[in-house]
Amino acid sequence: MFFKLFGILDFITGIVLILTKFNIAIALAAILAIYLIVKGSLFLPDLVSILDIIAGVFMILAIFGFFNVLTWIFVVWLIQKGLFSLL
Repeated sequence: MFFKLFGILDFITGIVLILTKFNIAIALAAILAIYLIVKGSLFLPDLVSILDIIAGVFMILAIFGFFNVLTWIFVVWLIQKGLFSLL
């Protein structure tokens, strides 16, 4: 049950991260960035959790206009992780 909820939230986070490129849904992006960092901190010894924390940091940077290739990699990472956890 939690996997599906986390999957949906990861997918939405990836979509919102794309929207931050166009300055849309900035407040929601801040909330979801905090979600990623907290979720990553809860399951910390895992490599995927470390990547979630880094994705949250990159999402915060994207809110402030820092959007580069690594941000696009995290978009793909979050969307595919969300889709795979829903299957």
